[in-house]
Amino acid sequence: MMSIINSIQMLAEKGFVEFPNLFKNHGLKLNINDVAFKIGSFEVRWYGLLISFVVLLSIFLGMRSCRKYNIEPNDLLDYLIFALPAAIIGLRVYYVAFNFSQYKDNLLSVFYFWEGGLAIYGGIIGAVIAVFIVSKVKKQKFLHIVDFLIGYVALGQAVGRWGNFFNQEAFGGPTTLPWGMTGDKIALFVRSQGWDIGTLVHPTFLYESLWCFIVFATIMLYRRSKFYRSDGECLALYMILYGFERMLVEGLRTDSLYIGKTGIRVSQLLSAILVIVGIALFIDLKVRYRKAVYEGKIGDGAEVDTGFGKAKELMDGIDGADADNAGGIDVENAEAVAADVAGAAYADEAAGDETDNSVAAEKQTETDA
Repeated sequence: MMSIINSIQMLAEKGFVEFPNLFKNHGLKLNINDVAFKIGSFEVRWYGLLISFVVLLSIFLGMRSCRKYNIEPNDLLDYLIFALPAAIIGLRVYYVAFNFSQYKDNLLSVFYFWEGGLAIYGGIIGAVIAVFIVSKVKKQKFLHIVDFLIGYVALGQAVGRWGNFFNQEAFGGPTTLPWGMTGDKIALFVRSQGWDIGTLVHPTFLYESLWCFIVFATIMLYRRSKFYRSDGECLALYMILYGFERMLVEGLRTDSLYIGKTGIRVSQLLSAILVIVGIALFIDLKVRYRKAVYEGKIGDGAEVDTGFGKAKELMDGIDGADADNAGGIDVENAEAVAADVAGAAYADEAAGDETDNSVAAEKQTETDA
């Protein structure tokens, strides 16, 4: 145990991150390193520890609440078993695809995950594809599953960004704001850009982490609220909220991926698309819900079968358009029911005629007498 502690202390002395203008210019300086500790020659990095921690935390939280959303724990584990490896592959593939010049001379280096080079959008895309495939195999609603999982994606991003802090990466350009940061690796980058010594940069990892915590809290609260009506709304909220933040913060970063030799940042463009699609999806889901309420197919939290909806359903059933049972009437037995009613009416009429004949006969007898 002492050897591990000593190892952590030794590694921490190798690097630092500093916020010199915080606390009335008293500043804050932290000794850090991207490696948490070593087991022999094996290095355990902070990034990996943080990702592992938030994955386990998300599984714990998801298992506790999944049944409230009609998702069985075993099904949830099945989704995670496929989504997590797909996310890891997506993280790397996305980065390599838009930075292929770095790997074209040594294709094996594509598999050197430990050297860095991961992109969060790639991980999200990979996980979503895996969830979609598994949902189709299980014949479950894709949007329902994604709505449940997407909040935990935001939580994973919020915690995972602190891995960038330990790696001294994903920072922005120069700033004079009080929370501007520097560090031993950041200082090397500043010199490589020809900027003034002591230049501070935007802690964009911090911006995104704080915002993703807000996104996580918003989605968790929304899916418990009375405003959550349709599967897909939480996904749309994530697309809008995260896309909006990433679109702005990406413009500050110094390590963006670009489309070819253009000046278009890949993540910034994708974020803008996410915001637009998310808004359209959210509006569409709300419109569909209100239409269903108007037609009486659903009510506020319960199905209804009255009013306009009932009449429409009855007509659809009679026309044979929707189902055999419309508005509570069994169409197949409709003729039999009608025959029974007609028979009863005929019997009543016949009984009435017999009574009239009997009365007439009695009157005739009295007259004869």
